[in-house]
Amino acid sequence: MQAAPTELGPFFAHVKHQSHPSPKLLDLGIQMRWGAPRHSARLFRNLRDHAPYAFGFEDVVIHEEDAIEDFDYQPSCVRRTAVGTFYPLSAFIAALYERRKANRNIFTALAELDRLLPAERPVTTRDIVNFCQSLGEAKPLPPERQADPPTDLLARDLETRGFRITRRIAQKGGVVLDIGWLPKPGARVFFTGILELRPTGSGIAGQWMPPGPCGVNRLLRREFEQLCKGPGACLSPAGRRHCLADVEPLPRDGNKAKHIDVWPVIHH
Repeated sequence: MQAAPTELGPFFAHVKHQSHPSPKLLDLGIQMRWGAPRHSARLFRNLRDHAPYAFGFEDVVIHEEDAIEDFDYQPSCVRRTAVGTFYPLSAFIAALYERRKANRNIFTALAELDRLLPAERPVTTRDIVNFCQSLGEAKPLPPERQADPPTDLLARDLETRGFRITRRIAQKGGVVLDIGWLPKPGARVFFTGILELRPTGSGIAGQWMPPGPCGVNRLLRREFEQLCKGPGACLSPAGRRHCLADVEPLPRDGNKAKHIDVWPVIHH
């Protein structure tokens, strides 16, 4: 009888808080475990210089001793301190999956992590004004939570999985949609990607806007594409009316793809 495949994680759990390693880094009291043999890493909160009271998934980091080498990350999310360098957790998780050192369902893993992390606190205009007026010594502001993204705009399979359109920007010949994923109503939104859709004479053409941040968004985008095989199938009827009703198709030669990741035209 063939043995069941080993669950490599990642798994997340609360652990006892430790002292903060740096004034700009706070121990979150959360541990991640993964791999076989099992490895572990503590998670830390990287305080933003201009908005230290804001918090998002991109602010979660791990110490260099716990990170595998040579993975892509955004330099702006790195914190270098006297006790070592801390790298963004999102980029590290993506590297684990891409190197087959993690295999847990990414939706399940992120939902577990979301329950343990502090509440999302987006950067607002008030944060920037507060920072400037206080000469760099930002003071606490009342918490602000973003409203849940609207529903019924993406296809049913995508919305059932938790994908949402978080922003729409109209442009000549098409629209640009920010796509996010949230585990449940009221949860944080994990950025998935920016999708450009263009109506044509024979359907809808679309492409992801590269390169995008390095992180779990690459894993979520892969799941999105498996649930939706083309741009003509990703919107609900209400989503087509909301996103494309006022968009005029470009001439045929204007529909040529400008980027690398292109979906074929899907007829509907």
